[in-house]
Parts: sequence; C-alpha cells; structure tokens
Amino acid sequence: MDKSCRREARETVSYKELCRNAIFELVLLMLLFLMATQPVFAEDRTETYIGTETGNQGISEAVQSISSGNGQAAGVYTWESPVWLKLSVGIGGGLLLILIILSFILRDKIEEKTRELNSKNRQLEIEIRERMIAEDKLKSYSARLKSSNELKDLFTDILRHDLINPATVIKGYVEYLIECERDVKKTETLKVIERNNIKLIQIIESAANLAKLESVEELEFEELDIGAILEDVVQGLQPRADEKGMCIVFRPEGNCHAQANRIIEEVFSNLISNSIKYSPSGSRIEVEIRASNESQWKVSVTDNGIGIPDEDKAYIFDRFRRAGKTNIKGTGLGLAIAKRIMELHDGQIGVEDNPSGKGVVFWIMLHK
Repeated sequence: MDKSCRREARETVSYKELCRNAIFELVLLMLLFLMATQPVFAEDRTETYIGTETGNQGISEAVQSISSGNGQAAGVYTWESPVWLKLSVGIGGGLLLILIILSFILRDKIEEKTRELNSKNRQLEIEIRERMIAEDKLKSYSARLKSSNELKDLFTDILRHDLINPATVIKGYVEYLIECERDVKKTETLKVIERNNIKLIQIIESAANLAKLESVEELEFEELDIGAILEDVVQGLQPRADEKGMCIVFRPEGNCHAQANRIIEEVFSNLISNSIKYSPSGSRIEVEIRASNESQWKVSVTDNGIGIPDEDKAYIFDRFRRAGKTNIKGTGLGLAIAKRIMELHDGQIGVEDNPSGKGVVFWIMLHK
C-alpha cells in the first residue's frame, strides 16, 4: 500500500510537470506566431503634381478613383497580407483554442488524481496506525511469552533437581524399611508408599522430559537399526508382561536401518508399555516392523485391550488426556512425549482399531 501511494504521487507530480511544460511551450509558440504576424497597413504613395492644371486634374481623377473603390488608382498603392501569413495567424489561434481546452481537461484529471491520492493517503495512515497498534500488542505478547518460557525453564529445573532428588531419597529409605520390617501390615503400608513414590518419580521424569522436548527444535540423527532397538525394548518389558501372563510377539526380519535419534527408543517403550497396561491378562501383543514404502518404515503395536472410542482418538496424543480411562494408573504424558519425538523426526504417529477384533493398533512412520 505504501509503495503504491508513493508511485501514485510520483505519477501525479510528473503529470503536473508535463502539463506545465506543454502549456509553456504552446504559449511560447503563440508568442512567436504573433510576433511574426504583426499588422501591415496600407501605405499611401501619392505623386505630387506642382502648379499645373494637369496635376490638379490627376489629383481629382485619383480621388474619384479611390471613391469608386478602385484600389489601384493612379498615385495610390495598397498592400494585402500574404496567404501564408493569414494561415499562420489562423493556426496560432487554433492552437491557442486547443491549449485552452487541454488546460481544462488536464486540470480535471489532476484534481481527480489528487483526490484519489489523498484518499489512499488517508487509508495508508489508518493502516499504519493499526499496524503500530498490532506491533505493540505483538511486542507485549512476545515479552509475556519470554517470561513464560523462563518460568517453564525454571519449573523444569525444579522438577529435575529439587523434586526428583527428595523423591529418590524417599524411594531408597522405603526400600530399606520394607527389607527390615517383619510386620506384615506395616510392610503392606510401606509398599503402598513405595508404589505412590514411584508414580511420583515417573510423573516428574515425564513432565521434565516433555518440557525438554518442547524446547528442542531439532535432533541429531544417525543411522540406527530400529529392529535391534525394538528387540531390546521388548526384552526389557517382557518381565512386566509375564506378571500378567501376556505374550509379546516380535519377529524382526533382517536389518531395518533408519536415520533417527536414540530417543526413538522411548517411543517404542511407551507404545508397548501402554499395550501391556491396557490389555487383559493372558492376552497377546504383536510388534511388527515393515517397509511402508521406499522411504519409510512402519512400526505397529497391536493389542487386544479395551480399545479407544472414536471420539477420543482425536486427542489421545494430547498431554494429560487419557481417553477417560480413570481406573488405570498413568500420567497421561507418555503418548504426548511419543508424539513430540515423532514430530522432531519428521515422522507420523497414529492409532486405529484392531481389524482382528478388540483392541487397537498404534503405529509410527519413520524415515529410512
């Protein structure tokens, strides 16, 4: 808008200068024509005849000749302007008339352009004021956002150090008391304390990890065998599955190399541990990795658990959203962390119903 108005202003100025130059040149041309066409009057040339009768008779004849309209009488000569001079005067008058008409036309156009330019200038002033107000709001928002980020960093530091350390100390003392206590009732009470303390540590660690991931813009990648990583995760979670009599089936097929960061292991761990948590005892969990296309691997975890309603699938990966499963322990941060890790890998994560029956299929797409 600003550039357009400046261009309009330059065009209007050049338009005015052109008009002034044209008028000046036409006026100068008219002056030259007028100077060249000064009136030429008839010139009397009378021959004088002194003291003779013949002379007096010649004068009388000349007078009679003039009174009768004969311009070529004896002793009197007249001169008429040439044709080119008359044409010059006519052309000069016509140019003067054209100049007058053009001056009126140009004046109207200049006034119209001036009005348009003034209107655009007013609009530009309004837009500039609005933009300045928006910039002030943006600066204020940026300052608040910076303050919020500083508070978030402070909170993350508090989580990592000021909260996790006391919780770890409590965990050590509770484990020691459980080993030393012989009273069954007291031992059960200590185990309740231990379980809740472990839950507190998990929440602190998950919140700290999520806050750290949200502040990260990119990760360093290397070529990893995600098949081998998945196998390590399955072996590490197998004892938890054994407690519920569950079977985790994973059959890796060769090397599955991908450009990834080692934090991808946390995604696999979250998905498989969720399947163990939400599946009934004695059920089966299938972990599969295959090539989705020439450039991506697809890793899927299929369970036979309670499933996820369709209306909850849209926000299941949001923080602290657990699809209404209030009877199962958890922080509600695991899937949010997995989603953020996949975003940093420029990958995808999703969930769908198990086509074989009950349960769901969690899947991720990872670049090779």
